[in-house]
Amino acid sequence: MDLHRYAGLVDQLAAEYTLGVLRGGSRRRFETISQHDPAIRLAVETWRLRLTAMTELGPAVTPPPEIWPSIERRLNLVNARRDAAAARPVPPVAAPAAAIRRPKPNWFENLSFWRGWSIAATAIAAIALVVSIRELSTVAPVPAPVPAPQVAQEPRIGYVATLADDKSNARMLVTWDDRTSEVTVRRLSGSSDPSDKSMQLWGLPKQGHPVSLGVLPVGGTARFKAASVNVYPMLAVSVEPVGGSPNPNGPTGPVVYTGKVIPAA
Repeated sequence: MDLHRYAGLVDQLAAEYTLGVLRGGSRRRFETISQHDPAIRLAVETWRLRLTAMTELGPAVTPPPEIWPSIERRLNLVNARRDAAAARPVPPVAAPAAAIRRPKPNWFENLSFWRGWSIAATAIAAIALVVSIRELSTVAPVPAPVPAPQVAQEPRIGYVATLADDKSNARMLVTWDDRTSEVTVRRLSGSSDPSDKSMQLWGLPKQGHPVSLGVLPVGGTARFKAASVNVYPMLAVSVEPVGGSPNPNGPTGPVVYTGKVIPAA
């Protein structure tokens, strides 16, 4: 089945798949088709990035108090706890203290002996503690405070651009992180680097010459700092000599990929 014959169908199915409302056989067929169609996989990834950005804006919501009892009733947890309590063995009842005859305690079971011994042991321990504190205060250096480890912040995707070739095949996915001002370029299936050349990312403003955003490393995912990409309606990738275009005002080689910049949410 060719999903691209119907306008907007791929985007609609990708949204339903990402939200989890596409289920059953329809979900399995969509997954099978997406394995051989990079454009569908790109649509799913774009929706995932949009929803990830939306979760950062929503306020925390406390569920109603009746939610958990309702879950317990549906999962039959109340009866399960009742059955577990009924199956738990009953502990034996202890015999009355008066009925237990105890032998006369030996010297090591005498309470007075152990009370005196504990007082002496406590005094010895206190003296040893005072001596240890004095030695530590004069000999041991004060350790420097250990800085708390920094927790890595989650990315906050602000803008997304899908770069495609002249046949509308998606080749690269570009995202811009609002929090770190970092551009990430991910190569999709079918994207290849020419030998003895460099691929360069450009921002195309509404007026003026293209602006270089960076030379892409060979293969894999590229990350680099850049100004916000929302000032450029479109992005482009060109093939340049090794190290980038010798012309600061634009590409000198062929432009192979282009795409529009859109908000992620």
